Amino acid sequence: MPGLQEIVLILAILLIVFGPQKLPELARELGRMIQEFKKASGSIVDAASETLKYDEEVGNTILKIARKLDIDTEGKSIKDVLEEVGKKS
Repeated sequence: MPGLQEIVLILAILLIVFGPQKLPELARELGRMIQEFKKASGSIVDAASETLKYDEEVGNTILKIARKLDIDTEGKSIKDVLEEVGKKS
């Protein structure tokens, strides 16, 4: 995290490069960009959560089917259980 001196230096450079008229416009645009980034990252997190929930539901369904077919699921991966279900079907 930059300290006070670094922030003042950055602001001074921005003021010199862009001038006082453009600075508020740049700040608004930066705020919009940060807001869009937060929205996008929130959407990614939501999508990942939904995918994990779906994967968990699918895994539980596979385990239920395997138990109905009298397949031992203890200590086995979902992939291994699914292969055994495929062999028994």
